Amino acid sequence: MARKIIINPVTRISGFLELDVTVENGVVSEARTKGMMFRGFEQMMKGRKPFDAIYLTQRICGICSTAHSVGSSLALEDALNVTMEEQGRYLRDIIHGCEFLQNHIRHFYQYSVPDYVKMPPEHPLFTSYEGTARLPERENAAIVEHYFESLAISRLAHQLLALFGGKAPHNHGVYVGGYTTPATAVKIIEAKSMLQKIRNFIVDKMIPDTYTISRYYPELFQMGKGPGNLMSCGAFNGYEALGTLYTEPLVFNGKTNETSRFNADLIMENINYSWYQGKKTYKPFETMPEPDMEKEDAYTWVKAPRYDGMAVEVGPLARLWLSGDYRNGISAMDRTIARSLEAGKVVGIISTLLDQVVPDYMVQKEWELPSSAQGAGLVETTRGTLGHWMKIEDGVISFYQIITPSAWDYSASDENSLGTAEQAVMGTTITDPEQPVELGRILRSFDPCMSCATHVSSPGQETKTIQVF
Repeated sequence: MARKIIINPVTRISGFLELDVTVENGVVSEARTKGMMFRGFEQMMKGRKPFDAIYLTQRICGICSTAHSVGSSLALEDALNVTMEEQGRYLRDIIHGCEFLQNHIRHFYQYSVPDYVKMPPEHPLFTSYEGTARLPERENAAIVEHYFESLAISRLAHQLLALFGGKAPHNHGVYVGGYTTPATAVKIIEAKSMLQKIRNFIVDKMIPDTYTISRYYPELFQMGKGPGNLMSCGAFNGYEALGTLYTEPLVFNGKTNETSRFNADLIMENINYSWYQGKKTYKPFETMPEPDMEKEDAYTWVKAPRYDGMAVEVGPLARLWLSGDYRNGISAMDRTIARSLEAGKVVGIISTLLDQVVPDYMVQKEWELPSSAQGAGLVETTRGTLGHWMKIEDGVISFYQIITPSAWDYSASDENSLGTAEQAVMGTTITDPEQPVELGRILRSFDPCMSCATHVSSPGQETKTIQVF
């Protein structure tokens, strides 16, 4: 007998996400992920001054705001034909790297750990699923202690970001050409001290905690694979001489097992099953779809970006896989491990870049804005590949398109395939339909940010429901 499970909202993520699945003989046979929040930032950008995009797009998200400042700056630099100096890139990548650290630490401990660890029952914020926590008491207690410690460490990463970016979230440091204010010698010394504390926590506690959890939940290595296609537009690459090369722009095809060079021209977006007018597939520079909540057969605000027709996975696991640093597998647990390992890798990159920063070096100039131009900015962020596409006419923004990492991972279906996360939950064995913890673990392994993915909330939604039919 088929049963339908609706989880709304999926908790411990950023934004509003609903999951609808059909379970037959204990196995998921149908799945739909639904982004239930419309932001409209792309429409908001029309008519604005182009330089405003750096600050306005950051308001898409409070977790990964720096990513949008980098993406919009790259788009502007492309439109203005600006070549960034090395010093500008060093400090921009340091600021952005700090966001990786605060996000990965926060996601693992605040969002993922409660899926696996028995939290103190007397605390009103904790809800444990009876019978699902397996860690021995000693290991469990240690991770709970690190859970609380992680709050201060994640905040420290944001303090480090604010040291150079002015504030966090929504920094004022990232700008066209690199950054707005040069780093002083005092700030560089202070940054190295703060980074060492973060490194110690990641290496001594976060990474070991991740592997501890993985040992007691081995079945998660067999869950949540998805399409097996992995993509990165290149992360912290171009620093070969410094020995900090991370990921080149690459795409792995899970069906052919072939890896090819990333080509932005192969990015398309489909809106057949999204709440936007019409049914079509288009390139990012071609159209800005208009919302349509009454559209027949549509079920989400998230569009369906595709690379060469494929649904792809982006994020830490994709980057580590493509870099050759992690090849254990593609699963929910592999994503969780990859995120912790990447935090350790990014700490090393930031440390190397800090050594290259020249104190009091100013890169800013007076940039001349053309009356018409267009530019694209693609960058690897905490959750994966982010793209900003901009057109300028008569000195103002006439067109703005954004494809976020969570749009890739939580995309709608198209005529050929389900979205990446939808494919990941397909075939999952559900032990208890009344507490389908397997689904939450898989979905959270992608670190979804639906605030970014949808860019007005849907009316009539209940506060929290798990409906089983």
